[in-house]
Amino acid sequence: MITVVELKANQPRWRQVHAIIAERIRSGEYKAGERIPSLLDLVDEFGIANATGQKVMRALRTDGLIRTEPGMGSFVTTPEERQESAPTDKTE
Repeated sequence: MITVVELKANQPRWRQVHAIIAERIRSGEYKAGERIPSLLDLVDEFGIANATGQKVMRALRTDGLIRTEPGMGSFVTTPEERQESAPTDKTE
């Protein structure tokens, strides 16, 4: 049975869930290369709508914290992958 995580009413739900998942990645709870919970698992755990969960996943991909492999799921990126996907500063 999944315990629903309580979210604050005064902050956007997707930002709160994003922050929680990002912290789980940074703390090592979700390790590099490890599959993270599916969209449906996030919806259940946080009591959020599918669209909100999709927004969280997009933001995690944009931040370079996860990569999604079609048909396989989403996985925590390695530090090397994060560095490769980081925007480069072209103002030299």
